[in-house]
Amino acid sequence: MKTCDELQISGTVAIVGAGPAGLTLARLLQMRGFSVRVFERDDSPTSRMQGGSLDLRPNSGQRAIRQAGLGHAFEQASRSEAKSFKMLDWQGEVRTEVEAESQEDNGPEIDRGELRRLLLDSVSPGTITWGHVAKDVLPETGGRWRLEFKEQASVTADLIVGADGIGSRVRPYLTPIRPQYFGLTMLAAVIRKELWRDSELSELLGEGSMLVSGGGQTIWVQRCAHDLIRLYFSMAIAEDWPKSQGFTLDDTKAVLKFVTAAYHDWSPNLITMMTQVEGSFERWPLYVMPPDHRWTTQPGLTMVGDASHVMPPFTGKGVNLALLDALELADSLMVDPAASVTAAVETFETRMQERTQQEISECLDRGREIYGIDIHFDRQPSA
Repeated sequence: MKTCDELQISGTVAIVGAGPAGLTLARLLQMRGFSVRVFERDDSPTSRMQGGSLDLRPNSGQRAIRQAGLGHAFEQASRSEAKSFKMLDWQGEVRTEVEAESQEDNGPEIDRGELRRLLLDSVSPGTITWGHVAKDVLPETGGRWRLEFKEQASVTADLIVGADGIGSRVRPYLTPIRPQYFGLTMLAAVIRKELWRDSELSELLGEGSMLVSGGGQTIWVQRCAHDLIRLYFSMAIAEDWPKSQGFTLDDTKAVLKFVTAAYHDWSPNLITMMTQVEGSFERWPLYVMPPDHRWTTQPGLTMVGDASHVMPPFTGKGVNLALLDALELADSLMVDPAASVTAAVETFETRMQERTQQEISECLDRGREIYGIDIHFDRQPSA
């Protein structure tokens, strides 16, 4: 009987989630000769918007992309000019302005949609199975696991990797601890198209991004590909907002009324500029795992990215750490062919946990500095 420790080359890896971490891992493992399948809950690559742009750092996100043989494609799709950055106060006064050329430690920006496209194009045809909503993960003999799906047949694999984000279906089989609400929610919106260029906001923003902060609230504004301007309002509101307020995100008028009231102390001109949006808002509640979170390695099972160490985006490293997870897991599985897969996974998990303890701690320090939020973790498993 084959066990999970006979995985290399001959075994099957099942990855839950076709986000940046899952797709990068699939690409890296296929380059090394593994049989890989990715199961994604979305019905297709275009089922939903992928959000704004990302700053891929040279020693983490870009490193993984280069190892995946996608360095040239990344250079073609990314924008170095988008590294420029401004910081404003709540009255609209510029406090910090950094040109793109001086941002050596930061990488060029790439839109989430563009990153996903180049990763999708890099994996073998038939790798991704769309429209598969993971429901359960059940143990089989020999350290293998069976993935159960809603309305689809189950799949058994030698190694299952949870790359399925905050609501991971894999995580509960490694640890009972779940992400905790940080107390802050970001509302994402897109500025009206006619204002992307030749407008007051466009001139203020430039080609990169800017953070406006004051009174424990922020507005993050990004220039994305094709001139699009996306922004994010960050507010300390209830986890179930806007349900608790009696309206829905589709009610743009009600959302704008709430936002305007929340930022009533800010410069009226600034808020007027930043509420000229089109389409519906998107809600992004922020969650975090305890920095010192650990679990015992399970044969045939692991997780990467937000499934393992979700944190708010205050340091801009979330996707970078997820891509680094994918690279280090792929490397661990190949570094010593004589070692067991369980041992390789344990080595990977130990290194990841040590790294993310520091990263989450720094992120929480930033959140305390900007928003005045000092989160206390409930050590009891969430229901």
